[in-house]
Amino acid sequence: MTSLDERDAPAPKETGTYHFIWRWHFYAGLFVAPFLIILALTGSLILFDRQIESVIYRPLVQVSPSSAQISPAQQEALVLQAYPAARVLRYVHPEKPDYAAEFLIRNAAGKNRTIFVDPKDGRITGDMNSETRFSSVVTDIHGNLLAGPNGSLLVEFAGCWGFVLLISGLFLWWPRKDRKVGVAAPRLKAKGRGFWRDLHAVPSMWNAGIIAFLILSGLPWSGFWGTQLAKLGTLNVATAPSPNFIAPPPALGVERKDAFAGHIHDHDPVKGDLPWAVKKAGLPEAIDHAHMHHAHLQQGGAPADLAYLTNLAAERGILEPGLRVLYPSDAKGVFTLSFVPATAQGQRTVNVDPATRTIIQDIGWKDYSPLGKAVEFGVETHVGKQFGLPNQLVLLASCFVLIATISFGIVMWLRRKPAGKIGAPPVPAGFKPNAALLVLIAFFGAIFPFVGASMIVIWLADWAFTRRRAAQA
Repeated sequence: MTSLDERDAPAPKETGTYHFIWRWHFYAGLFVAPFLIILALTGSLILFDRQIESVIYRPLVQVSPSSAQISPAQQEALVLQAYPAARVLRYVHPEKPDYAAEFLIRNAAGKNRTIFVDPKDGRITGDMNSETRFSSVVTDIHGNLLAGPNGSLLVEFAGCWGFVLLISGLFLWWPRKDRKVGVAAPRLKAKGRGFWRDLHAVPSMWNAGIIAFLILSGLPWSGFWGTQLAKLGTLNVATAPSPNFIAPPPALGVERKDAFAGHIHDHDPVKGDLPWAVKKAGLPEAIDHAHMHHAHLQQGGAPADLAYLTNLAAERGILEPGLRVLYPSDAKGVFTLSFVPATAQGQRTVNVDPATRTIIQDIGWKDYSPLGKAVEFGVETHVGKQFGLPNQLVLLASCFVLIATISFGIVMWLRRKPAGKIGAPPVPAGFKPNAALLVLIAFFGAIFPFVGASMIVIWLADWAFTRRRAAQA
C-alpha cells in the first residue's frame, strides 16, 4: 500500500530539483522561523497599538472633548513652565477630539519624556518615559529586536530569507500530475506527516501574497537593503525617496551633509540611531531643487515658533490628526511640519527656516516620485492604516496564519527527523542544479545580498558536513 509520504513525493525525473529546493527551504525555515514568529507577534500588536494604548494609558490620553481649546503654543508654554530647563522636540496634534495633545521634551537631566496635555485648558494629564512606551518598545522589537542597528540587520536577514521561503514553498506546493490532493485545501482526514504537511503548505499558499507584500513593504525601513533602495534616488527622479525617508533640508545658508534619515514620522527623530535609518546615501539634485518653486519667503519677521507653525498648518489644511511638528535638532536645523494621515495620498511635508520663517519646501503626494508613492502606500498599508479597520483585520489574520503554519512546519520536522540528527532532506548523489535554477539562485542572491552571502556560508558548511559524514561512513 502506498504511504502518504510516497504519494506526496514528486515524479522520479524531478526528484533531484525537488529535494534540492526542499533542502534549502528546510534550512531557511530552521534559521528564520523564530524571527518570523517574533515579527508576526509584534506586527499584530503594532496594527492596534493606538487602540491598546488608549486602554493601558487611558488616564493620560483620554480627555473630555470641548469646542473651546487653548492654542498649541499656550499648551507648550504650560509644559515648559511645568518642566523648567526642558527643550521641546516634537508636538503631536491630538488624534481625536477626546485625545490629549503630546509634547516630546528633553528634560534638564537629558532624558526624553512624552507629556500629555488636555487641549481645552492646558492641564497636564501625565508624562512617561518615551523609550518604555508600549508602542516604542513593540516597534523597537519589531524593527531591531532591541539590539540597535545590528538587530535591524538581523531582522532584514530574516525578512529576506522569509521571501525565499515563500518562493521555494510555492515550488514544493505546486500541483503535479501524481498529486492533485492537498493543494487547494488540506486533507484533514489524512494521517501522520501528510496531515501536518497540508496544514503547513496549503494555508501558507493562501497567505503567501500578503506575507510577500509585508516583507517587501517593510524592507525600505531596513538598514542595508533600505539604504541601497534610497541610493536609487541619486540615479533618477523617478526613484527619489519621499520626504519621510530623507533628512529635512538645512537652515538657510547651511550645507546639508546627511541626506537620508529614516522614516521620521514613525519614530523619534532625535534618537539618531533609527532602526531602519538610511543615512549615508547622496541626496539627488532633483530633491534639492525640483520643489524650490514652493519656497515662500517671509523675511523680516520674528523667528518661527509653535504659534506661527500651527497657524501655517491651519492655513494649509493640515492642522489635523496626523500632524507632527518636529523641532530643529541643532542650531543648523529647521522646523518640519510632517502631516501623515491614515491614507498616504494625504501626506504633506513643510520645512521652515527657524530664523526667517522662510518656507524652504512644501511637498505633497503629487510631488512624490513613482517609487516614493509606492513605498509610502506600502508603508501605510503595512501598518494597517491605509484602508482602516479592514486593513488591520486582514493583516492580523495573516499574522496568525503565518504563526500557525510555521508551527505546523516545526511539528512536521520533529515528526520526520531521525533521533540525534538534524533531519535535512537528502539530495540524490551526483545531482547538479540546472542553468535555470542557478540563474534563479543568483537572482535572489543579487537582490537580497544577505541571502546570497548566507547561501555561500550555508552551502560550504553543508558541503563540509556531508564530506565528513561520508568519510566516517
